[in-house]
Amino acid sequence: MDLLNSSVLWPALIAVLFGGLALAVGGVFLLALQYRRFGRLSLPRTLATGALVIYAAAVGAYTMLPLPTSKAASCAAGTGGLALDPLGPLHDLRTAFAQGASGALHSGEFWQLVLNVVLFIPLGILGVRLLGWHPVATVLFGFGVSLAIEATQYSGIFGLFCRYRVADVGDLETNTLGALIGVLLALTPLFGWIKTPRQLESLAQRRPVTRGRRLWGMVFDLAFIGAASLVASLLAQFAVDPFVLRVLSPAAPALRLVSEFAWLLPLLVAVLPVLGPRRTTLGQRCVWLDAARLDGSRAPLWQALLRVLFGLGGYTALVCAQAADPQAPAWMDTATSVWILATLLFLLFDRSARGLSYRVAALMPSPRASRNEPAPR
Repeated sequence: MDLLNSSVLWPALIAVLFGGLALAVGGVFLLALQYRRFGRLSLPRTLATGALVIYAAAVGAYTMLPLPTSKAASCAAGTGGLALDPLGPLHDLRTAFAQGASGALHSGEFWQLVLNVVLFIPLGILGVRLLGWHPVATVLFGFGVSLAIEATQYSGIFGLFCRYRVADVGDLETNTLGALIGVLLALTPLFGWIKTPRQLESLAQRRPVTRGRRLWGMVFDLAFIGAASLVASLLAQFAVDPFVLRVLSPAAPALRLVSEFAWLLPLLVAVLPVLGPRRTTLGQRCVWLDAARLDGSRAPLWQALLRVLFGLGGYTALVCAQAADPQAPAWMDTATSVWILATLLFLLFDRSARGLSYRVAALMPSPRASRNEPAPR
């Protein structure tokens, strides 16, 4: 058998491909969420989160692919159906073992049952350990996911195609069994290396400000600005699209304003959070850092704005200026690169981890002991 055409291997390759792409695009935001919730990054939890993303892609690939080439082709094939026999898995096992264990190992029915169980074991493990769900809730969730899959198969992806796969009650049973096995495994020491949310929250404490912590905050800030820039670009393109202008002609003046000022969105994302009592950016908030005076009291607004001007705000302003004016001078691109390099080098060689922006504003990063600790007063 050509392994690349195997019904087992090629969906796995699809899952790794699309799961990997999802992690490449959104992985930094998952890290930001983890850091914001627990005040630190955990390598086991990070690996488990990546596994969850790839696993979700695998469930979709194994249960929905291959897709029909068209609705007409799926209707003509007539391969879909509905199997309502709750004892179907037992009948399949009896058939598989009719010629002994060696015969079962060469039986498609046997391996179909095994794969249906195995497919949902990770759901049980990750639900209990990574997400911290109650074991019963995790099993019920596994049942719900399987039910949703069978309903999607039965409806041909809700009418997109004719039924092209068999919706089987037996699959619902074996999937739920897999989730149950996963839950039982999660409760053993075997997966104790994945700390539950409650365990990680109990470890939260005030930790010193380090250069690594500040760097993670900067990485998260750049990710948020990048996402805002993407949204701004899409809004600007939407506002000048000929079809949109034709359909929404009464709103043409508003669309023109959107196209002209969409580039302000990243700047707002950089500056607006600083107006709050924590006086710092979204990325720094994710790593549990507030901006404070050198005596630990709340930073005055003008100093907080000065800090962001010499940090994320200044960088974002340069990027926005170039986006707003395609004819922007070349020196602005150079200035943006120099800005990033200077900020990075200043932080790396600053043992106090204050960095350029905090020193210019005569402020310091103030660490929190918990996510909900009040801002400095």
